[in-house]
Amino acid sequence: MGTKLRIAALLALSMTAQTLHAQENSNPQTMLELLFEAPEIDSNWFAPNFLSQVPAAQVSTLINSMEEQYGSFESVDGEGERFTVRLERAEVPARLVLDAEGRIAGLLFEPPVASGDLSQQVEAITALPGRTAILVLSNGEAQAEHNADEPLAVGSAAKLAVLKAVREAVEAGQLRWEQVVPLDDSWRSLPTGILQDWPADTPVTIATLANLMISISDNTATDALVRIVGREAVEVVTPRNTPFPTTRELFILKASGNEILRQTWAEGDEAARRDILQRIDGMPLPEAGQLAAEPTTDVEWFLSARELCELMRELSDLPSLHINPGVAEAANWEAIAFKGGSETGILNFTTRLESPDGTTHCVVATWNDPEAPIDNQSLTSSYRAILRALRDGG
Repeated sequence: MGTKLRIAALLALSMTAQTLHAQENSNPQTMLELLFEAPEIDSNWFAPNFLSQVPAAQVSTLINSMEEQYGSFESVDGEGERFTVRLERAEVPARLVLDAEGRIAGLLFEPPVASGDLSQQVEAITALPGRTAILVLSNGEAQAEHNADEPLAVGSAAKLAVLKAVREAVEAGQLRWEQVVPLDDSWRSLPTGILQDWPADTPVTIATLANLMISISDNTATDALVRIVGREAVEVVTPRNTPFPTTRELFILKASGNEILRQTWAEGDEAARRDILQRIDGMPLPEAGQLAAEPTTDVEWFLSARELCELMRELSDLPSLHINPGVAEAANWEAIAFKGGSETGILNFTTRLESPDGTTHCVVATWNDPEAPIDNQSLTSSYRAILRALRDGG
């Protein structure tokens, strides 16, 4: 239930003085062009330390995959170690470092940015299989929207509702950000996150739990906050998701062998769902390998793109939303608030941005496909292109 935003990147950088010397006396751009233009990639082009981490065949597979999805190679431009690889339908930010012998010591391909203006990217997202929603607001005015009021499964983006419930409890004097609580065994969930591996009774603050819940989508931190603030408080924020399940409860429902429970949940009313939560209360947490392989988008948290933008507007001053910028480039913006969600068949990006001139933007994109796992890169490349278009003025 964490946001998975790493898209086909290779990194094995060795920034020693020798490497820096090689950068000044070699031509990384020519080597990057060779990777795309040569009929075959030669392992002799790479430093031994690089090959110990990333085989040449893996580099070849990645490049072929990018060209299959975004078209043939056109050009490379840039300087130093930072470049832009231009394909027919996308730009790929890249970083390449050579060692003293002119061999590739470091190589990174960042997520592609699809070619085309904002309207073309919106069209590309709406054309994805399954159901999609998108909303682009600038200073509160819609630049683009599609199914913006349709509730879709959003995965961990629903943790924004938990954050709002906690903030309201703090403002009401019921909790304090600096308040220390002992980590309870009953809060443990599956990753993403780190708290599931921490010792029981470790003292943590409410602020620490909030920061981990948002920045790395820590599921144990999320369940801790739901239990501390109370499930009912989260349900006040998002009545549609009543009862509001913890991540642990969703993992149990999504485990193989629990198909009848899932069906009963999907078809049941509030009373039926609360009864299910009572029935599974004592069940053990499943192993990650026990989770259903197929999409289970009907057992989820559901929010609309407009609701997510409103939650971002209300919460964007909180520090936890500014730790992880998501897919936005931090250098392009004065401030970035981000939360996303990703599961099999589900992907969401929710970003609030502030331009140097003070303009604020909210960009939400959600994709659900109940029939098959989705290709995260298809949405990510168009979403990044929308952010770039906003950076450039629309």
